[in-house]
Amino acid sequence: MLASGRNPPYLQRMTQPSRADSIRERENDVIILLVDDELIEAELFRGLLEAEQNLEFHYCPRAAEAIAQANQIQPTVIMQDLSMPGDHGLSMITRFRANPETKDTPVVVFSGQEDSATKSLAFGLGANDYIVKSVDRVELLARLRYHSRAYWNQRLRDEIYRALRESERQLWDSNASLVEANRKLTEALGEVKQLTGLLPMCACCRRVRDDQNYWSELSAYVSAHTDLRMTHGVCEDCLEQQAKDMGLTPAQVEALTQRFRQNRASG
Repeated sequence: MLASGRNPPYLQRMTQPSRADSIRERENDVIILLVDDELIEAELFRGLLEAEQNLEFHYCPRAAEAIAQANQIQPTVIMQDLSMPGDHGLSMITRFRANPETKDTPVVVFSGQEDSATKSLAFGLGANDYIVKSVDRVELLARLRYHSRAYWNQRLRDEIYRALRESERQLWDSNASLVEANRKLTEALGEVKQLTGLLPMCACCRRVRDDQNYWSELSAYVSAHTDLRMTHGVCEDCLEQQAKDMGLTPAQVEALTQRFRQNRASG
């Protein structure tokens, strides 16, 4: 597939959970940006690639526009001609490497002459390959696909590392939350008051002896040593006895007891 002057579909924003899968789906795609001032060279190059699948070809005739176009299309391989007016191809390698969007994009120098000194300088500036324009078509495609796959592999590794760092951060936050929750629970348990051991109680008045050997009411002791708050009522047995002591007749006592039971059942 050949394209020029348009945004490829993969530039659509990807959601965080699907980034790695999206990269894996694109690993066979080759997006080429040729930077060359000779239109005829671009057309010859386009003809070599025309029958290839999963391949996009973009052409930039002016070095001054190369960075902006690369940022837009995000190529997997940049083919850089060495002989360009006003801006030598070697300086473009430096500019691509200084640009955050293309610092890891493979740059292949595309030159009409094979010169060892120029090759050495190009590789020293950050070029990934050096291809002479008379190269065989099969070799050219193989080298371009190799560099494109390396680009996608680097993208995939970066995404996996990013996802791993994010998972580690979330795990750290979860552990911190658990530590804080455990601290609060420990503090809460420390505030819980418990009664253990034997509690001396008077067999007659039912008062209890506290830690200072003072006799006090059971309700007061429980309130001081636990978080319980006691209320008072009358059980059925005591109610009947109290009613009799107050001089109520057996019928009145029975009626009072029945009402007591009904209130308890409904409450």
